[in-house]
Formats: sequence, C-alpha cells, structure tokens
Amino acid sequence: MKRKEGSMTPVPVTRPPRSLPVVDAGTRESALCTIANVATALETLREVRKHVRGDHKRRLDDVAVILRVVALDAQATYAITDEDAREFIRDCRSR
Repeated sequence: MKRKEGSMTPVPVTRPPRSLPVVDAGTRESALCTIANVATALETLREVRKHVRGDHKRRLDDVAVILRVVALDAQATYAITDEDAREFIRDCRSR
C-alpha cells in the first residue's frame, strides 16, 4: 500500500471504474445495474472503513445500510432473485 508524501496515512487501493451497459431507466436491467453498482460501492466502503476511526466508521456503516436498502428495493420492485443479481454482477465483472 502506498503512502502519501509527508503523511503516515496509507492511500486506499483504487480500481478503475467498471463499464456497465447503457440501459433505459425504470427497467429490470437498470435495477440489475443498480444492484451491481451498490455491490461495488459496498466493496469500496469496506476498503475505506479499514482506514478510518470512530465516528467516521459509524457514518460509513450508515451509508452501507442505505445502499443495501436501495439494492433491496430495486430487487423487490423487479422480482430479481439473489442468483439473478449475482449472475449479472459476475457478467459485469468479467467484461
């Protein structure tokens, strides 16, 4: 892990953004993209959480809860099974 010059704080590892397909809003496919984006955001939050303390961790936990609610709402609205969501995420990551 790299460190910022003049700082003892490690810089979190970042990944390039993933390319998701262009989709129409309000469709099952857009809900799957939302779920995939939430999964990516949760991974990033977990990584960032390792490098913060106290109240910042609690705030990140609050954001994670909100993201999970968004994903569950999209999943429920379009009757997307867990397996459908996992398969879509795997497909997106393999591109």
